[in-house]
Amino acid sequence: MNTEAATSVMQDFLARSPRDALEAQMVFEDQHWLWRHGSDGVQSPAFEIGSVGKVFTTTLLALLVRRRQLSLTDAVGRFYPQLPCARRITLQQLATHTAGFPRNTISQWQLMRRGRELAESFQPDDLIAFLRQLPPVLKGAGKARYSNVGMALLGRILGDACGKSYGAAVQELLLRPLGMHDTHLDAGRYEAQRLMQGHDSRGRPVPPFVWRGMEAAGVWRSTGDDMMTFLRAHMGLCGEPWASLPDLTARPWARMTRNTQIGLGWMLSVDGPWGPVAWHSGSTFGQHSVVAWTLNKSAAVVLLTNRFPPWWHHLVPSRQLEAIPRRLMAALGQEPA
Repeated sequence: MNTEAATSVMQDFLARSPRDALEAQMVFEDQHWLWRHGSDGVQSPAFEIGSVGKVFTTTLLALLVRRRQLSLTDAVGRFYPQLPCARRITLQQLATHTAGFPRNTISQWQLMRRGRELAESFQPDDLIAFLRQLPPVLKGAGKARYSNVGMALLGRILGDACGKSYGAAVQELLLRPLGMHDTHLDAGRYEAQRLMQGHDSRGRPVPPFVWRGMEAAGVWRSTGDDMMTFLRAHMGLCGEPWASLPDLTARPWARMTRNTQIGLGWMLSVDGPWGPVAWHSGSTFGQHSVVAWTLNKSAAVVLLTNRFPPWWHHLVPSRQLEAIPRRLMAALGQEPA
């Protein structure tokens, strides 16, 4: 494992896209690499993982399907008959972003201008109220269209099926069995020095992310160690039932873009010698993260940072956090010079 090359990848990225704190972890075959920047000696810093939390939601769905508590073909109308727009939509469509729901409950313009304020004022009942006013027939249903709204509804259904809140269901059935004791929705569960301060695209501090009622779409906090445990489970290193879940979650169900398909939550791309890679990125108003693992189960990467980058960084490969897993896999797979 060429750790010098991997360190160079991270230093080059920080020079192009500065972040006050960044943690990188990679498992490559039987080796483990950890690199931290800016966490001031905190042993296990906690970050907001944003939409990466969606794969907790879809993993919970897969668990319940394996237990025969739910079916992917179950219609939303079974659980929420009061929603005309969703009566025929299936749980599979919610998990694969093919239900036709809008991305958010607010417009992109509102998100850019007042996004944090509107998220903080959002209440759990607001989600159902928003869904009630959607038309009975949604344009675009059947095609992949990324939706926080659909994932939030899925989380609510999963919680109802377990007889508890969504967050409690994920904790009981997923996080505790895997020993992920440092993963929580509530920022108050962490000691202050461990919770990484978020920063917006201009580098200004922002408060912890809050979005009540939308937790299943991405309000989780976690650590690099916990997220690597989660990826190891998908790689078959934690036994059953985890080892067989990728048969559902990492199966291509729909096409998201020209080069990306989607499983249950996971984005699926092909990366040269590594073959298919399952990945997901996540952003809040002050933090940014990426996780990825190869379907041949030889490598996994976790990247956690405490700054949301300027929008144009997403257009430049050398500034994209999402491009780092590929670069790390290439670097760590090399023999040291």
